Amino acid sequence: MRTPRPAAIGALAVGLLGAAGLIRATVPVAVPAAASSSAPIVVSEAYVRQPTPPTDAAAAYFTITNTTDRADRLDSVVSGAGASTMLHTSGMQMNMAGVTIPAHGRLVLSTGKGHVMIEHLFGVLRPGQSVNFDLSFASAGTITVVAPVIAPGNPAPRIGGGP
Repeated sequence: MRTPRPAAIGALAVGLLGAAGLIRATVPVAVPAAASSSAPIVVSEAYVRQPTPPTDAAAAYFTITNTTDRADRLDSVVSGAGASTMLHTSGMQMNMAGVTIPAHGRLVLSTGKGHVMIEHLFGVLRPGQSVNFDLSFASAGTITVVAPVIAPGNPAPRIGGGP
């Protein structure tokens, strides 16, 4: 009988944890209604573009609206769909310090104007699935967002009916 090598055991553990993260990432959770006028931060029009192989990364897009009289800062974005997430703002620069959303202002992450990159995906993302994100704000705390996976070439969701 062969004894399993530590590297094989570690790889199995990472694979199981990755599968658990993908399952968490694709199971919708209850989220406060984005249209609630009492919410200090409203996240809308969230979606993830299905990656085209051979990449193991996917881009997520959404709009954040600050409904308060004070600026707030998006400090981090976390998703169970991949090993890491990175906020890329306009100019596609990685933004490690977070980004400030001014009072009564918006941050729009859209094609060519910023995104959240999910890197080292734990599995294949397909249209019809959803990916969960935890957005951590300096003042508003953590907001969980559920974003549908959209096939390449399909239109992005538009909740507010804007351009």
